[in-house]
Amino acid sequence: MQKSSTGEKVFQYIDLFIMILIMATIILPLMNIFSLSVSDRAAVATGQVEIFPVGFSLYAYSKILKNSVFLRSLVNTVGITVVGTAISVVIITMLAYAMSKKYFFGKKLVTYYMIITMYFSGGLIPTYLLITNYLHLGNTYSAYILPALVNVFYVIVIRSQIEAVPSELIDSGSIDGAGEMRVLFSIVLPVIMPTIAAISMFLALGKWNMWYSVLLYATNQKMWTLQYYLRSIVFESFLEATAQSTGESVDAKIIPAENMRMASIILVALPIVAIYPFVQKYFVKGILTGSVKG
Repeated sequence: MQKSSTGEKVFQYIDLFIMILIMATIILPLMNIFSLSVSDRAAVATGQVEIFPVGFSLYAYSKILKNSVFLRSLVNTVGITVVGTAISVVIITMLAYAMSKKYFFGKKLVTYYMIITMYFSGGLIPTYLLITNYLHLGNTYSAYILPALVNVFYVIVIRSQIEAVPSELIDSGSIDGAGEMRVLFSIVLPVIMPTIAAISMFLALGKWNMWYSVLLYATNQKMWTLQYYLRSIVFESFLEATAQSTGESVDAKIIPAENMRMASIILVALPIVAIYPFVQKYFVKGILTGSVKG
């Protein structure tokens, strides 16, 4: 076994030191957030909590989980994520399958038309007017799902994966009498499932982190999502800090305590973080699929 040279060892130590610094910048803030969320309110209020909890209290979590706005936001976010992701994946996959066919009439024209939408949009104001004034989708879940229903980049990725499927495999299904839908769902999808899973994860993350659409199209608090709920808490904290710096008075009843804000961050991020390890293997396969030719 060849021994590492002095230069290689120095490089490895420097690399290890840099990786530890990067990990520290990620882990320490998370530890601080968690510690603030489970520490005693008095310790949090007096600024005693840093990396580790001071005392132990689940008061903040109990208070938030009983908050009707949080619970409604949670239901909205889960519903939008599940329904929106499922519809998007089905439509994107079917569109990509159609675009992969050589006999698709006007394939080149449709491709150019779709690619143009990747670089140019109608603009914020025309889009807002379209959604609210013409389609009348304000304060509806459709305003959160329909505008981002199809992602052209993902259509191109899935189309490329379908085109990489051996034509003999697809032809065998047609010879056995299977229609296009049967070929797609029984033959093509199992082959490209890692890519579908990876794209589904990306789409779900986008839906889960949605807040800007709520800002534009929702005036009813019942239509809030978790990220918009979290934004409102952070914004209230900003108002508190601004009022303190200017010497103005602020109603303390509307300002959530620090431990409640941190507990909200934990609760908002926890579901998607808990799901990620179970889809990580598909995520990695989806990224690597097509990168190695053989």
